[in-house]
Amino acid sequence: MQPLAYFAVRSLLGWLQFVERAQYAFRAETLLLVATGAAHCWAVVYALFIAIHTRAMRYDGYHEGYTEHLPFWVSWTESLAVASMGVWWAAGFSMAAIRIIDDDADGLPTDASDVQVSWWIKIMRHPRLHDGLALAHTLSCIGLFLSIILLCIAMGLMKGSVTACELCLCFVAVGFAIPHAVVAGRRLDFKNEKKSEDVAARPSEAAEAAAKEAAALGPQLCVILALADSPGHAYLWQNFVYFVSAIAFVAAIAACGRSPPKVGDAALPPETGEFAACLLLDLAASVALVVCFPHLNTWHLWILSALLVAMFVAIWFEGWRELFIDLLHPLFVVRSDTDKALPGKQRETLRKGAWVCTAACAAVAIWDIMLHPVQEGLFETPDDLHDLDGLADLWDQNTMMMFRWKPGEGRGETGLLWAAAEALEVEPLKLKKQAYFEEHRLMLFKIDVPQPRGGSEQPVHARWKSSVKNPKGELQKILDGEFPSVLNVTLCLHAHASTEIARHKEEKKKKEAAAAAAEGAAPTSTTSTEAPLPADFLQIVGPAADAHAAYLAGCNWWTETLDSFYGHGEDHNLTDAELDKMSAKEMSSAAEDNNDEEGDDLATN
Repeated sequence: MQPLAYFAVRSLLGWLQFVERAQYAFRAETLLLVATGAAHCWAVVYALFIAIHTRAMRYDGYHEGYTEHLPFWVSWTESLAVASMGVWWAAGFSMAAIRIIDDDADGLPTDASDVQVSWWIKIMRHPRLHDGLALAHTLSCIGLFLSIILLCIAMGLMKGSVTACELCLCFVAVGFAIPHAVVAGRRLDFKNEKKSEDVAARPSEAAEAAAKEAAALGPQLCVILALADSPGHAYLWQNFVYFVSAIAFVAAIAACGRSPPKVGDAALPPETGEFAACLLLDLAASVALVVCFPHLNTWHLWILSALLVAMFVAIWFEGWRELFIDLLHPLFVVRSDTDKALPGKQRETLRKGAWVCTAACAAVAIWDIMLHPVQEGLFETPDDLHDLDGLADLWDQNTMMMFRWKPGEGRGETGLLWAAAEALEVEPLKLKKQAYFEEHRLMLFKIDVPQPRGGSEQPVHARWKSSVKNPKGELQKILDGEFPSVLNVTLCLHAHASTEIARHKEEKKKKEAAAAAAEGAAPTSTTSTEAPLPADFLQIVGPAADAHAAYLAGCNWWTETLDSFYGHGEDHNLTDAELDKMSAKEMSSAAEDNNDEEGDDLATN
């Protein structure tokens, strides 16, 4: 709901500025630019978080443990962003309270009471306090800038393929963040002006102009690009539109930095085209958020939307509009003359091109999101599957955990379950054996308690995976830490298909040899060929032959159990026609999709 509130406030203030463009405009003050820049940076950070989590879910499917694929500094970055926004809110509300309580701070004294003030009024008027609040705004902006950079690096280093939208998002985010960081960084000047004749360096007009241009369209464009990946695909022409819009946006920022559109601190309203583009992107980003996150579509949202429309209508009337202007008086001032605007034909051409391209990007993204929505519950186990007497367990990673012990360290079923329960910090009676292979030193087990969906609690299979990676206590003595922790259904299907292909080729060779012998030809060698295992199987299970045999024993248990639900018995082999269609190229391409140490899996938790 917070990003929707952000876009609502943006659009409302933009509408007020557009209606009063003939008389009023927002102040062009560096502190105001830094303070609002922090809010805009937060929206960009929000968009990057969406893209990062979408990448992780696209790579490994949605489940509570998908965050394991995120780089370790993502959680730190989230804490940094939250802390920066906390500082921004505290400083902003403090400055607003001071302005409201001490409304005569900027005026001349009119009577004795204005000179003889109380101690707490003196504190509110003290320059050190205002300098501290300004510094807090600056630090919050710098903190959010660092969050943007760290998240862009995380997106580049994450597992999985990078999409065109993610490239454009990083390009736009960095292009947005750099001028804001320059403006905020130049305000960090701790010189004592009383002891130095040099006045503190003011942020350059070029950096301020670039930051203002970036704030106009950057946050909305980042959110739209982050959500444009939600349908799971994009046509070539869509990617072209996204690339062009990102390039046009950054080119407009560079043009404004090279040739500022106005003189110094002149308070001038935005052009009509800029206002229209901003309003369109605010609306597009809000719609995309509601469509991609249906839980936001509640009666609260509709009430707030009706209130926003009512405020839009109220601003149209002069009486209500004056109330808004009075509330925003320190920030909303009489506009400067038009001669403060500087000419620049190339700059204005690039800006207008950016407005058109970003509007086209928003339209394409909304079209794709509305036309190809993600099906609800697509990546979840159907509820009615739990009624099929255990069939759902075959697609649940919490019921296919594997425990392979070291040679000579067997403890029996009960001893192994107790060791696993100690590592998982659960009651031993909650763990149940699924299959036990003494010859392969392998046991498959499950937790016999329904696991809640959603929430922040880490699933059992993810905790077991962590325990296998870093065994402690009794588990460290028993467990073979090189063996996978959970049976991968997709890997079993790949291995089964490879075995069937090898069997089909062997039978074909025998038939050809028999036919040649019947015709009197010399007999050919018909030595059996060992079934080649897929590359992803070798990568995940390892090179050891005994580990292969143990894992395949678990796969055979899974396929036989699955067949028993459908009454197929042992008749689960592929047909000859199906085997002929499957080429080695197809098998290798399927293997390339599994680059994680546990691999992608059809099973969920």
